[in-house]
Amino acid sequence: MTDDPLDTPPVELSRLFHLAEFTDVPEHEITIIASEDECDALAARYSLLSLDALSAELTIRQEIGGEILVEGRLHAELVQACVVTLEPVRDTLEATFDQRYTVHSVDIEDELEIGPDDLEPPEPVIGDSIDLGVLVSLSLFVSCNPFPRAPDAEAQSVEIASKTEDEGPFAALAQLRDRDKN
Repeated sequence: MTDDPLDTPPVELSRLFHLAEFTDVPEHEITIIASEDECDALAARYSLLSLDALSAELTIRQEIGGEILVEGRLHAELVQACVVTLEPVRDTLEATFDQRYTVHSVDIEDELEIGPDDLEPPEPVIGDSIDLGVLVSLSLFVSCNPFPRAPDAEAQSVEIASKTEDEGPFAALAQLRDRDKN
């Protein structure tokens, strides 16, 4: 391992699209299907219990003016831990996403303000390719339920809360408080 700050860790899912492919055709349809090893690596990275399947259908096209637009739809079969009970919660994700890129330099002002209806500035293309696998991976991450709950999590949450009040670390203090009120 080197101490080079430009070294980057390996990417769990990588599918490079070389910009030279726009020479003949301005639009491409691309399918990405993650392998079992890639799914396992993504599950570990995003703290999923498992990622059983991940695929995406992408359209990538060069717009007039040089911007590149990637539109996609992903499908994922995954299992997350319930935030209340830690039980496995199986989920199927269907999500759409899009990302704009530019080969031109992007000037970002110090106080750039983006409103809710404004388009985000395009991502700069570094080198001569775009890693569509990274885009799919990030889209998976933002599409995951941040607070997955098992079907019976609410009932167990109430049960845990009532036990905590009676047996928790502050139970003795609560008894003293209640005794002083009487």
